[in-house]
Amino acid sequence: MSQHHKQRFTRRDFLKLSGAALGGASLACAGGKKLAELTATPAPATTAVQPPVVQPAATAIPGEAADTILVNGNIVTMDASRSTAKALALKNGLIQFVGDDEAVRLMSGEGTQIIDLLGRTVTPGLIDAHCHLSACGLIGDPYVDCNWPAVFTIADMQAKVAERVAVTPPGEWVIGSGWVTFEGRSPTKHDIDPVSPNHPVMVINQGGHMAVVNSLALEMAGVNASTPDPGNGRFLREDNNEPNGAIMNHPAMDIFRRLWPTDLLDLEVMENSILNPQAKFASMGVTSFQDNYARGMDRMEAYFNVGRRKQMTIRGMIMNVLEYIQELDGRIEALEAMRYEDDYMHLAGAKFQADGALEASYTNEPHDGIAWNLPIWKPQDLNEAVAAFHDAGYQVSIHTGGDAAVDMALDAIENAMNKNPRSEPRHRIEHSVLNTDRALQREKDLGVVISTQPTIIRAFADAIGRIWGEERMQRMIPTRTWLDMGVPICLSSDAPSMPWWDPQSTLFASIVRASFSKNLVSPEQAMTIDEAMYAHTMGGAYADFAENKKGSLEAGKFADLVVWRDNPYTVATQDIINLSVDLTMVGGKVVHQV
Repeated sequence: MSQHHKQRFTRRDFLKLSGAALGGASLACAGGKKLAELTATPAPATTAVQPPVVQPAATAIPGEAADTILVNGNIVTMDASRSTAKALALKNGLIQFVGDDEAVRLMSGEGTQIIDLLGRTVTPGLIDAHCHLSACGLIGDPYVDCNWPAVFTIADMQAKVAERVAVTPPGEWVIGSGWVTFEGRSPTKHDIDPVSPNHPVMVINQGGHMAVVNSLALEMAGVNASTPDPGNGRFLREDNNEPNGAIMNHPAMDIFRRLWPTDLLDLEVMENSILNPQAKFASMGVTSFQDNYARGMDRMEAYFNVGRRKQMTIRGMIMNVLEYIQELDGRIEALEAMRYEDDYMHLAGAKFQADGALEASYTNEPHDGIAWNLPIWKPQDLNEAVAAFHDAGYQVSIHTGGDAAVDMALDAIENAMNKNPRSEPRHRIEHSVLNTDRALQREKDLGVVISTQPTIIRAFADAIGRIWGEERMQRMIPTRTWLDMGVPICLSSDAPSMPWWDPQSTLFASIVRASFSKNLVSPEQAMTIDEAMYAHTMGGAYADFAENKKGSLEAGKFADLVVWRDNPYTVATQDIINLSVDLTMVGGKVVHQV
């Protein structure tokens, strides 16, 4: 490792600016003052709505003075040849030139901002190809934060619920999110009742496919021993058939959601939930996200409103969720009527769930969870819904955990493509945790994009081993096989449905395939740091049909980049998880700096 990567630099050392300060940057002053102001921050949610105007992407003009140049660095371009460079020139939000210091310095003018990288490594901005940005923005308020591993026991969860109960008027709902299976079991109403006798409570688990409610919530919903399970949802029960408060899959969860007050997740709350997390994602090096679970038309409207008001500081792609076949009627037309699109916000298509909770993962062979043969969608309904969006020219993504769910998703995609051939629709399978050999080949043949999260191994492989057994657990998320077969892969966090939201954790888990208890999971399937970085940049761009706009640092592409404190390519593997970001730029604007 070079001395540049060993030493720690001060803020004063980091940005050396010359000439007039463009884009909000200013000359450093004595005393270690801030060296550059953020040039892109979300405006207040109350900003007046502007009429939709789609602006064409700007074009870099060779020969004109750059707005910003970055010199004396290690530029990892992530281009097809994996070339590196020393310097970058940025103009009009795009990369103007990539080359050596001397050539790039010649592109500076009187008003050019000069950033001396002092040997730091620059990569393309990370693309989180599967997360739920607006859901991240709900945690803490209105949702009680019960996220693991900070909330590690049932007692921890009880304490969190009790805190919110203490400041909530009796009779009003207390909603939480984030628990995982505690102490070898799921929480029940008996765990929640003692701290909430006068408040209906619902706490959703971290994966989002299970929840626990208290007795008052059950009473308000009219769910009792004689209540049948709603379709593919489940009320978990005690020996006397009374519901124990644990509920599984959205048809069961929605019965309680319908009782929530209408202002709990109103349009203003939704818009703020989109605004608030952007700075956090930028601080982790994320310059683009893909929300693959934008459920509800209010949430869609909120995303489009924020886009119209030019309040996005990182780039977003969203996919609307359909949970039931009945929702298909008129949905495409409704989305078309409200959609807004520019370089910071666009609708890609629809998301479906072939299966749901891990405990009910849909598999070809029995497992030791709650149910193994319980798909969320009926195969014929999924075929119809996927075909409808495919025929309308949209992309679809399908959540899969078990191998039978993967097979059902591939059947739906193949059915749509056979009936109406389209050139390279790039339909996606999300997670794709367990695959048969035949499914792997079908993924290749159909041109399916695999959007997966190796942090699933770190967080949940131990539980998967107990439910699926060792043999199936060792076959989960076969990244090396996909790479060798040429199946497109993109990486992501699945935040907030995973404990770790940052790309560093994803990169680490891609290389070190170990469970939380440090059991290795098919280590021969590990990716290299370069493969993982590519999948987290160009892989995400490809999954969004944006490989010609972003994902690599090449002339004419968006100036979306990350400056790392240490070089991800040379730090010890165990230190990848602790990599810090000194500067993040989106469209040439500073959206994060330390």
